[in-house]
Amino acid sequence: MRNRKAEQVLVTARRSVHKHMRKKILFVLPSLEGGGAQRVLLMLSKYFDNSKYEISLAVVHFEGSYKSQVPDNVQIYDLGVKRVRQMIIPFLKLVRRLRPDTIFSTLGYLNIALVMLRPFLSRAKLVVREGSIVSESIKRSKYSFAWPFLYKTLYKKADLIICQSRYMLEDLGHHFLIPQEKMRQIYNPIDFDTIHLQADSSDNPYQTNGKIGTNVLAIGRLNPEKGFHRLIQSLPELLKVKPDAMLWILGVGPLEQELRSLSESLGVGERVVFKGFENNPYRWLKHADLFVLPSYYEGLPNVLLEAIAVECPVLVVNHPGGTKEIMEITGMAGRIVERLEWRADWFSKPDPGSLQKLKDHFEVKKIVQQYSSVM
Repeated sequence: MRNRKAEQVLVTARRSVHKHMRKKILFVLPSLEGGGAQRVLLMLSKYFDNSKYEISLAVVHFEGSYKSQVPDNVQIYDLGVKRVRQMIIPFLKLVRRLRPDTIFSTLGYLNIALVMLRPFLSRAKLVVREGSIVSESIKRSKYSFAWPFLYKTLYKKADLIICQSRYMLEDLGHHFLIPQEKMRQIYNPIDFDTIHLQADSSDNPYQTNGKIGTNVLAIGRLNPEKGFHRLIQSLPELLKVKPDAMLWILGVGPLEQELRSLSESLGVGERVVFKGFENNPYRWLKHADLFVLPSYYEGLPNVLLEAIAVECPVLVVNHPGGTKEIMEITGMAGRIVERLEWRADWFSKPDPGSLQKLKDHFEVKKIVQQYSSVM
């Protein structure tokens, strides 16, 4: 009897020590709005090894379409404010309480806020993930005069900066003088099992919406840098190649009415469908005849990775960023164009080998291992 009790005490003690030894990681997001950065962070938090890591998530403004997608193993902390500049006091109180080993942030303006707080984060390692091509996004920023100074003087105070692509890493080093030893390039993860499960979870959405023809798909926030206006402007030329074509746009943003007006003025209003935000874009990608990425710049577009993952034909307008790396890795660099010129062969299915090449470089468990090594 004594031996059994002693064994039980020993097991309990081991569990207590094991729990205490888990590394504490605090993820930080501005909100849970539908965006690529939010989706990547939630995916990482889902796949980190629970036996080694204790994962928490601090959200500046706890609103957004991804609220329901926070993994069960993640402890959520709502900072209870609406803007990043209001988060300082509640965030520092939370850090003092949790005493995390690593603080992990994504999105440039939030990253800048946290590196400004670096002296107050005590022993925590600060890892920031850059989500865009900074030199390009600054050009279109309201405060373009201030951002270069902030990036040059503050960003290097982070312990490590994660860049999604080689282009992004080189851009930060060249334009903002970030030391190479401060940066690490890690691609975005792709959860192939989840994508295929959701892609197969419903009927063809185009048929459900009563549209049978050639379906061209674009996905993204309706912002100027996403290039939706030049996609719509090219639609009359597309109709010469595919007279039954329909353009479907998934996403929300400030340019929606302007884009609607543009399509009407070109006489193609009935050929453009704005579907708003979709929780499950994978079914749309799976059944699309062509996915088009018309952006002016991209860090590393998740939606392009997802399109290739479901073997949807893709067409990309050449732009700065990591997109070219994706297309070269998957053997599809020939589908990059300088301007939208429509050809019937763009609608042909990609080579089956492209999918395996994508898995070799972007599979979620491989990417999580790379992130784990820097935490």
